[in-house]
Amino acid sequence: MLLTFFCFSSKELMWIASVCYMMVKPEAFLVAVMMGALLHLILLGFNATSIHCLCDVSGGSKSIFAKKKNSTALLLIASQKALPVLVAVVDQLGGTFGEPGLLIIPCVAAHLNQIIMDSFLITFWNKKDQSLANT
Repeated sequence: MLLTFFCFSSKELMWIASVCYMMVKPEAFLVAVMMGALLHLILLGFNATSIHCLCDVSGGSKSIFAKKKNSTALLLIASQKALPVLVAVVDQLGGTFGEPGLLIIPCVAAHLNQIIMDSFLITFWNKKDQSLANT
């Protein structure tokens, strides 16, 4: 093992040290993913209230927002933050908070988390609609 260590040049050892240093800590990753989920829940609540207000202002039951399919689609689309926006923000940070490639990992995980949360939400709404239709 020691013999292998001495076979590396100083440049290669610096590269190995930097790769080991750039590892993502699991605690920080989990906190970032949980913050992404919390942000999504906050946006769902805010957008649901905003859509209800838009519906009241733009004609009540005759509004385009009064249709359940339209309001559901708007709610989900407005509450999800797009992955390209996250990548653009990380790129503009210019490595201020760490290696940009590693900063994108929690962004991707948070985006996938939003998609999974919304799929459960849609399944719940569909089951609720089916049970109301059966009664």
